[in-house]
Amino acid sequence: MQNKLFITHIPYRGTGPALQDLVAGQVDMMFDTLAGAAPFIKNGQLIAVAVATQKRVDAFPNVPTAQELGIKDFVVYSWYAMWAIKGTPKDIVDKMSAEVQTALASPDIKERWAAMGATAPKMSRPELANYINQEIIRWGEVVKKSNAKLD
Repeated sequence: MQNKLFITHIPYRGTGPALQDLVAGQVDMMFDTLAGAAPFIKNGQLIAVAVATQKRVDAFPNVPTAQELGIKDFVVYSWYAMWAIKGTPKDIVDKMSAEVQTALASPDIKERWAAMGATAPKMSRPELANYINQEIIRWGEVVKKSNAKLD
């Protein structure tokens, strides 16, 4: 909506089938994470037009940011979080959190993620909760402005 670009949404049951159709030429473009598209970009089957990050991604230095192409304030990050059932004892949650942070800090994981253009910023649980709340507000406004409806 910001740039008055209207694209037909084609619902897929996941990135895999959508990428298959993109590579096969059944669809013309898609928005995806670099992690999912990286192998196809690296082997030349897909062309990355832009990244939606604030700065270029080290693994794909020749791909401009959306902002560099004139799409103002278009910064979007894919993110993952680990969840526990409400009421899980604090010591268990703390242990899970510490183990995840240890794994994400390992050189092997950092190297694999970097090759896909991904990073794992360290966030405390309160910082993650704040980030999620801000994302809910941000994307809620986008949905309202676009008049998107569930089919």
